[in-house]
Amino acid sequence: MAVPDAVPFVLTPFQPVSDLAVAGKIVRSYPWLTVEYRLTGTLDSIELPPAGPGQRRDGLWQTTCFELFLAEPGSQRYWEVNAAPSGDWNVYTFDGYRRGMVPEIRCDRVDLSHRQQGASHQVTLRLLLDWLDIDASLQASVTAVIDAERLSYWAITHPGQQPDFHHRAGFCLKI
Repeated sequence: MAVPDAVPFVLTPFQPVSDLAVAGKIVRSYPWLTVEYRLTGTLDSIELPPAGPGQRRDGLWQTTCFELFLAEPGSQRYWEVNAAPSGDWNVYTFDGYRRGMVPEIRCDRVDLSHRQQGASHQVTLRLLLDWLDIDASLQASVTAVIDAERLSYWAITHPGQQPDFHHRAGFCLKI
């Protein structure tokens, strides 16, 4: 049995943030998609609420939130995954660029865990993808909103003049 490839990523903030870095990897091993985020630097200023049982909630991007965007090549449709350190989560589907946002009812959970070790905080997001075709190739964008005295917007690339995680040019990972 082949071991799935890990696709590494490094996120950069839209505006400079001192003494904080975000990197990680994404692994697709059907039916799971796992994204590991590693925050390093001065973490004491980051708003990380305590973990709880977690439930589906809206508006998670208004504070610290780890995000993943997925799309099938050639399709305007895409999905947005939000996971908060509290364990709360949501998955939305869009018909096109910021159009037709509705909760993805075929997804009934996102697993999230986090642990801190010294100046490093690891967050692991696990998404059960049994609602997508096993053979579907996917384009992905890994992003984060970090609340450290002010909101900062982190992505692999920032293709626009403003932070815009929905911009398809940001979906630059192939998984």
